[in-house]
Amino acid sequence: MAASNVIGSMGAGAAAGASFGPYGAIAGGAIGLLGGIFSEYENAKNERERREAIEKAAQQFNMDMAEAEQMLQNYYKENKAIGTQQDIQTYRDLVDNYDPNEFVYDYDDFNYDKTVDDFYGPNRQAIIDKTADAVQSRAAGAGIGRGTGGANMIAAAVADKNEDLYRDAQNALNQDRQFAYNVWNAQIQQGQNRLNQLQNAVNTQIGMYGNLAQDYQDWQSNMMQQQLDLQQNKAANKLNVSLASI
Repeated sequence: MAASNVIGSMGAGAAAGASFGPYGAIAGGAIGLLGGIFSEYENAKNERERREAIEKAAQQFNMDMAEAEQMLQNYYKENKAIGTQQDIQTYRDLVDNYDPNEFVYDYDDFNYDKTVDDFYGPNRQAIIDKTADAVQSRAAGAGIGRGTGGANMIAAAVADKNEDLYRDAQNALNQDRQFAYNVWNAQIQQGQNRLNQLQNAVNTQIGMYGNLAQDYQDWQSNMMQQQLDLQQNKAANKLNVSLASI
């Protein structure tokens, strides 16, 4: 391979080096500087001068690559990833142990065992008896005796009063049942709201560890890729130096 062709590939390496990381342009540029040394090869007057130019190129190449490799090590030493390997394991554990069923509130069905009888006033019978006595007194005052007419009036009045008392008891039952249901439902909502908050907290934690894990993986991937690029660059240019000496 002619020295001019080797020099051309060296310059291309400098341009390509700028594409693979913070140290890339410097690494590629340093290698590209070998072009000045190879010009000595083309201008050499004899084989000894050409051999010296090749040896100088090889030495300069090794120095430049060592510097680039050291720069790469220093860069990743000073620019640590935010995440760590432990964050990856923590993220995996959180995902593996995540069970959405844990965030569904478990409750007993609504149970209400009271009846209308529980809401009659304690003086219900006294009210009915008083109603019967009042009707009987009015009937007697009206000249209606204890016969069928008076009995019917008393029975009708007692039935009406009993219906009123039942209606009042039923309304009280309905109100009490609705109140009990509201309390039961509020407890369920409070429990579920609490579980929703916990679920949001867990999801946030998983997301944060996921970001840390991804950061660490990206950091490692970039570092390994840049090391590989540097080694490939090194191998290719060593080959060029070797071919130039043929």
